[in-house]
Amino acid sequence: MRYCFYSGYKDLIGGYTTLTLTIIRELHKQGKEVVLINFTNGLFAHELHKVGATIRIIGMDFCSWKEIGDFIKPDDIFIVTSFEFDLRYLFKANPRVLYYDINDYIDRISEYKFGLRFGFLGKRLVTRLLAANSLVFMDDTGKDNVKRHFGIDITAPAFLPIPVVMPDSKQNVGRNRDKGEVLRLTYIGRSVSWKMMPLKRILRDCASCSVPRKIQFSIVVDSISEFERFIRIGDYQHKNLEISVEENLLPSAVNEFLLRRSDLHFAMGTAALDAGKLGIPTILVDYKNSEFPADYGYKWLYESREFSLGRNLDKVKADKGFSMDSLLRIFWEGSGDPGYHAAACYDYVLKSHSSGKIVKELMRICGNASFRLKTAKAYVPLYSNFHFMVKKIFERVRVKKGPGQS
Repeated sequence: MRYCFYSGYKDLIGGYTTLTLTIIRELHKQGKEVVLINFTNGLFAHELHKVGATIRIIGMDFCSWKEIGDFIKPDDIFIVTSFEFDLRYLFKANPRVLYYDINDYIDRISEYKFGLRFGFLGKRLVTRLLAANSLVFMDDTGKDNVKRHFGIDITAPAFLPIPVVMPDSKQNVGRNRDKGEVLRLTYIGRSVSWKMMPLKRILRDCASCSVPRKIQFSIVVDSISEFERFIRIGDYQHKNLEISVEENLLPSAVNEFLLRRSDLHFAMGTAALDAGKLGIPTILVDYKNSEFPADYGYKWLYESREFSLGRNLDKVKADKGFSMDSLLRIFWEGSGDPGYHAAACYDYVLKSHSSGKIVKELMRICGNASFRLKTAKAYVPLYSNFHFMVKKIFERVRVKKGPGQS
């Protein structure tokens, strides 16, 4: 059995890329055969080369989908996070599929173009995946969404928490810092609304604190130009709050960045685990597409429940937490022990998200998964004959009109 992955992105930096790289790296380490459909000169190839993970990459920059389809075998298993249109080219081989729900929109599993969603198809598809032991959740968000949108109550959900590669030692846990020095804060997240709205709240709370020392806040995004659509640094920066922004930090450079820049980290998802595994005190933030509630409070990474790495506040109410002022006082006034929180964050990640443990569970689940890719054709509108017909009509119209004509 070969473990197969597909990504149509060449250089996408973010949680999905880091997650996939971590799983592939660990599978390779355990001697498993891995196939990746991507680009031979893309980010995946470069990052895997850096860690010596030599796997088979089928380059979309060189191979046609017919050639790719001929390479795939029926006994392969694809770990997918959505039913991408291009996967239809693999119907002939009809490999097994494990659907890994790592997002907050399983209700879109049967979505068509123009925002059209067919809930009855989505419900049937989820039911088939569950019956075939082929649906696994990153955390309780997916399980709750299945109940909310499809009315399916999963009594024994399969969880596969986000994995991270743990460091060789507790090199950073409980390190001492001079309470008189500058406090270094960090945030890592893409420049999209649901990751920028929590950052706006964090910056606003930092700016309004009566801080006795200087704060250096380092922010990493995928696009500074997009970041500036959401946040104006000048609205928050003052003599005791210095803010810097940089973009496109490679996954392999994250550890060094955090160790150099962070005494306290704010993040959701993989970015939260990246700091926790280094023994950096980490605040787990939630996400939202609009302004955060006025009474929003903060919580530690190790306070996560059912592997959740941030909750959608557009759907659920935020947990009670503590204020930014009380949080920062831990580092300045000794009202708490930063070393305790550092160790607790590290221990949580080691126990719940260590890549070796998670990938062993992934292999066990894959061994029992029986859903076949072609089965999805009846439930995914993008795979329907109707869609193929419409696509061909549009292609013929484009060819008839010629380039540059409308």
